[in-house]
Amino acid sequence: MKHRQLEAFRNVMKTGTTAKAANLMCITQPAVSRLIGELEIHLDFKLFDRNKGRLIPTPEALKFFSGVERFFIGVDSLENAAKQIREQGGGALRVSATPALSTGVLPKAIAEFHKTHSKASIEIETASFSQIALSLQTFQTDLGIAHAFPNLPGIEQLLMAKVPHICAMHETHPLAQKDVIGPQDLTNENVLRILPEGNVNWDDTKTVLDKAAIQFRSDFGTQSSHTGYAMIAENLAIGLIEPFAAPSWRLNGVITRRFEPNISYDYVVALPEDQALSRMAKDFIEILRVHMGAFEKNGAEQNRIHRYLATNPD
Repeated sequence: MKHRQLEAFRNVMKTGTTAKAANLMCITQPAVSRLIGELEIHLDFKLFDRNKGRLIPTPEALKFFSGVERFFIGVDSLENAAKQIREQGGGALRVSATPALSTGVLPKAIAEFHKTHSKASIEIETASFSQIALSLQTFQTDLGIAHAFPNLPGIEQLLMAKVPHICAMHETHPLAQKDVIGPQDLTNENVLRILPEGNVNWDDTKTVLDKAAIQFRSDFGTQSSHTGYAMIAENLAIGLIEPFAAPSWRLNGVITRRFEPNISYDYVVALPEDQALSRMAKDFIEILRVHMGAFEKNGAEQNRIHRYLATNPD
């Protein structure tokens, strides 16, 4: 049984004549009749009766046609899937990111990506660090964007940037007059605690403050950067915090300053282990690398992060 024979049979059933079927197939009418005859020999039953020049499908043909239609519907689905892959690079790209990254980095990266991939579809899940890890391990997401993961089974990581945490405060705070904040400046201040989540902690920040042997309060703690920035916007605390969410809070009176000594953390794109990347995913990661890299501390350009925050409003 050949595809061309089935195509001829299907077109005769749909048009009612071999002449119309021949026009659809761009072949001659005798060629259609020959294909139908060959198919009848292969099937070992008759497909059409002739009555005054008209083709009348046999009961066997009607039953067989339902199966042929299911076959061609499947072929059409494959064609549509292939078209989607050609045009979108593999269908929808599923991205999971922490709240700070989903608002502070992703929108700008997606806007740039969309310029060259206008037909691409991106699904964004804002999730906690632990939820992102689980989604990667269970293949429910294609990319996870977060602080670096510990060595977890089923997850591969691509380092995007080593990003220094910044000192964030309300614009009316006296320390807003300084360009660089150090541990001694935080004496007697209320410093926001960033709480650990699962295997992720922020021990380096605590270590720097403990080493400075200063007296400070820490009345408020949160796992969420946006909640932390909201507390800072109310002038309740100063935060040594990730910089990604900062632009969203500038209109609420939050400003940022460089903190020394430098406290940097690795931020990554994480992937399900051994899963091949589509062309679309690779292009998106390269764009994302540039946008996340803008937050990375560079020894020759230490204030780059603050210039980025100042020149890239929401």
